[in-house]
Amino acid sequence: MGASHELPPKVALDPLAAGAGTDAALDVTFGQFVSRQRGYDHYVRLCAGTCRVLEVASGVIGVPTDHLLVAAIAAAFGQTARIGEVKLSLIAQMRDGPGEGQVVANLASARHLSLWIGGGRSLLSLALHLSARLRQRQWGLSDLVNQDCDGVFINVRGLPGFDGARPVIEPVDVTRRATKFVKNAVEMCADQEKPDQWTIWMGARIEFDGARFAREMRRAIWGFAVDPLQSFCTDVSADTLPVWAAV
Repeated sequence: MGASHELPPKVALDPLAAGAGTDAALDVTFGQFVSRQRGYDHYVRLCAGTCRVLEVASGVIGVPTDHLLVAAIAAAFGQTARIGEVKLSLIAQMRDGPGEGQVVANLASARHLSLWIGGGRSLLSLALHLSARLRQRQWGLSDLVNQDCDGVFINVRGLPGFDGARPVIEPVDVTRRATKFVKNAVEMCADQEKPDQWTIWMGARIEFDGARFAREMRRAIWGFAVDPLQSFCTDVSADTLPVWAAV
């Protein structure tokens, strides 16, 4: 028999070309090539009453509470910063594929999406659109060329669920003042310390009004529960300049 001259099949070296999608890649360039801006620390705490309103709003709109929390953050950020299209960078779990339950690796990475909140868009439309994109994992890697400091970075850390046990989470130290510089307009960790309490630790640009952000977030959560058809960011459009553009 003669030797076979068949060529071996080509091996796809690019995970995106192999059809694995962006979930197969780590976002190693996020925040690496942007300049730092002066920042400060600010804390927002959602106490029991606000958490109950958030639970009611979740039932009214039909999306998970953590999705609704991100929607409220995005709406409040856009209104405070006067930005119509909010750039969200989220820490996402990367172990959702079939047969990946025993994977040992870097199981979380940054993923990015944009959410239009201006022009009179209703809270209901905003929440449903964001939740659909999160459920379907419709996000991407960071844009290496066009990265800027106008977005909001969010790491949502909810309480884990156990059968027959209750998690104990260390309280967030709200006296800590560690932020000197930031690479995003706002960088935050939203920690669920108890079933009826969230604490948001923010490192924000100097020009960003953290106190107003807290008020706008409270207004958004209340609006989700009692009047989700209302337009939230009515004074923000595609032509509106962010607050730091005027400095």
